[in-house]
Formats: sequence, C-alpha cells, structure tokens
Amino acid sequence: MPQDSRARLIAYLCQAGLSTPRANAVLDQYTHALADRQRQFAEKRYNDDAPPIPYAGYLGMLDAADSIDPMAEAGS
Repeated sequence: MPQDSRARLIAYLCQAGLSTPRANAVLDQYTHALADRQRQFAEKRYNDDAPPIPYAGYLGMLDAADSIDPMAEAGS
C-alpha cells in the first residue's frame, strides 16, 4: 500500500473506477481550487485587518497555498 497521502488517494480513486491519469487530473484540479480559496481568504483577511496585523502572517498562508497548488510551479 502506498505510504504517500497523494498516492493513497490516487489508488483509492483508481479503485473507485477512475483511470490513473483522470485521478491525477481530478486531484490536481481540487488542490488548485483549494489553494485559490486559501489565497482569496488570506488576501481578504489582510485587506479587512490591515494595518494592525503585519502582512508577514498572511505571507505564510500564501506560501502554504503555493505549496499545495500543482499549477503554481507551472506559473499559472
């Protein structure tokens, strides 16, 4: 059984009937959408909270979004 969480999820989706390429595409699409939601939340919170809260706290949220977004590395 795969140990990596992404590999486990891909294996589960394949057992549910998706092909491996389709399972990867579905997971990439989901994580991209999740990262976009996280970026929007960080930017909204910063705009709502500014100036009392330093922007550095929100940079961490944006970095986290980039770390899960498969399209961030591709420059999208």
